[in-house]
Amino acid sequence: MAGSGPRPYHADRPEGLDRVRDYGRQRLAISAIAEVFDLNIRGMGKPIVPKEHGAWAVLYGAFLVGLGVAGQANLSVLLLLVGVTAAAFANGALTILLQPTAGQAHAARKRLALAWFIVYSGLAAISFAPLLVVFRMTFLVPFGMGAACFLLLRAHLIRGREDRSLTGELIGTAGLTMVGPIAHAVASGEVSFVGAILWLPLFLFFSSGVFHVRARLHVWLARRKGGASANSALVPCLVYHVLLILVIPLLAILHILPWPALLAFAPAVWRAAVGLRQGGVDLDLVRLGWSEVALSTVFVFLLIVAFRLTPLVS
Repeated sequence: MAGSGPRPYHADRPEGLDRVRDYGRQRLAISAIAEVFDLNIRGMGKPIVPKEHGAWAVLYGAFLVGLGVAGQANLSVLLLLVGVTAAAFANGALTILLQPTAGQAHAARKRLALAWFIVYSGLAAISFAPLLVVFRMTFLVPFGMGAACFLLLRAHLIRGREDRSLTGELIGTAGLTMVGPIAHAVASGEVSFVGAILWLPLFLFFSSGVFHVRARLHVWLARRKGGASANSALVPCLVYHVLLILVIPLLAILHILPWPALLAFAPAVWRAAVGLRQGGVDLDLVRLGWSEVALSTVFVFLLIVAFRLTPLVS
């Protein structure tokens, strides 16, 4: 029929003017939203990236051990990797939020940290959720509860300015090395004795690094101050590594660790012996950091090989 088609649009008619006004309002609203969004993104500044390079070595070293011992990788492992990385970034922002500081500059920095904490936490939640909902990995719930306990304890240490103490760093290492058993469980689809026991060698090795670095730094600072005593760091380092030499073979005798795992701890003992002999003379912090990464890489490789060549009975 001739009159059944759509009515022609005329901007000079009342209905045409209404459409123009509605279109203009929509454009203004969209522009306002876009401007606010752009200002918020620019106001967040550069992403907050944790500068604890040693913590990254522990985190990814533990992840690789869990994955390597399991001997398989899948989509759930990739989600876990993204999730733990986002959680580590969120922890860096949370550290800034929890620091007992005052002043306008610190307040602005905390607002920035809060924004990035929300972003990182959201990314972590998006990554972890499919592991529970889609892959039905409910065995991760106890791991999550344990991680929450470590987070609360770390928050208490940060508020008390004790996160850089020996106790604080050992607690942080214990929390980060939990990633090893978690990665093994996600890769294999279940929690096993082998996966759970991975936490022990990971914690023992990376704790060795904590004692070693603290001893080197204390000796270096003591000599810079003109002969001040550094025994408060040297003695614990020496005692820890003597105990380590005794404990690792005992764990192998008890079939808690495979015998080839003893070789994986050789870099830790060698590092401590060389460090205690050299003291703090001409200490290069960058070189020290890279040497820790190199030794951690050797340890990760040897530990994976040890568990793969001599598997424990689950």
